[in-house]
Amino acid sequence: MYVELKNINKYYGDFKASDNVNFGIEQGKLVALLGPSGSGKTTILRMIAGLEHPDEGEILIDGKVVNNIPASKRGIGFVFQSYALFKYMTVFDNVAFGLEVQKVPKNEIKERVHELIELVGLKGLEKRYPNQLSGGQRQRVAFARALAPNPKLLLLDEPFAAIDAKIRQELRSWLKEMIEKLGITSIFVTHDQDEAIEVSDQIIITNKGRIEQIGTPLEVYQNPETAFSASFFGHPSELPDYTIFHNFEKKDNIDKAFVRPEFIKVTKKDEDQFYKHSAVEGVVEQTFFRGDSIELQIRINDTVITARRQLDEGVIEVGEKVDVFVYRIFVTSGEKAYLLKNTSMREESVVI
Repeated sequence: MYVELKNINKYYGDFKASDNVNFGIEQGKLVALLGPSGSGKTTILRMIAGLEHPDEGEILIDGKVVNNIPASKRGIGFVFQSYALFKYMTVFDNVAFGLEVQKVPKNEIKERVHELIELVGLKGLEKRYPNQLSGGQRQRVAFARALAPNPKLLLLDEPFAAIDAKIRQELRSWLKEMIEKLGITSIFVTHDQDEAIEVSDQIIITNKGRIEQIGTPLEVYQNPETAFSASFFGHPSELPDYTIFHNFEKKDNIDKAFVRPEFIKVTKKDEDQFYKHSAVEGVVEQTFFRGDSIELQIRINDTVITARRQLDEGVIEVGEKVDVFVYRIFVTSGEKAYLLKNTSMREESVVI
């Protein structure tokens, strides 16, 4: 493993920001630290960078314990959420700053800066100042500046949070492409699960200072291992009583149950429903246009669930009675999560 955290604990007074954190990251991987606000993800990033120090445990980079090595000596590039560019410096000078601090010869600085400016797609903007750039361009400058000293590890703290939605989408693809091209080990913090799924090779889910689950985006999405992971991913609806849906195995000691929108098939009363005999009746309370689909809020007895219909399917009105068939649900017992499948369903008939 290129980066390892072993039995890390971090306290701020009585508050435990990191609770026995253990994980390893392979060289060249792009890894997301994903969790809600206050889950401990930024504290982990800052400890790896050397901006915070663990109270217990070891941090290793390339096999070396770095706990007592200053941030400036760890060979790390850091991209901040707020860009942190020097507003009175040009693009060229911002990118060159770290190299000048290291007293790199001027001809080498010039060559390296021009190489990076071209790499990040800002050729021709070398003489502009940060206030003359868009948010996306400023983030590219911050990325180039972090890469200038040839770091072995790149850390990014919510790098797209200050950028509007359209540019954020473009930068996600750009970042993934750049990191794959450079082959640099990278860790980024985000609270956006869509962002983590789209960009990362691996996701580390954090909650209340603990590591909940580690895996590829597909693994953590399809197979949540803990109660938190099951409730966090996929915008699920909580079910006070999952037995309102037919043909699910009844398990003992169940604390909570969740269903994701993609596990639900909603049909109008006059539409064909392959599993109509296993469906339950619901009433549509609200509808929302989501661009590529229609989101439905449906009440079934005392339970309200969120489902989706494709745009090419028949329009469903508020107040309309519909048939609801649930393919799968997640149930939790203690800290564990389990997947239950509708027993009337042929597995091959469902595409998730």
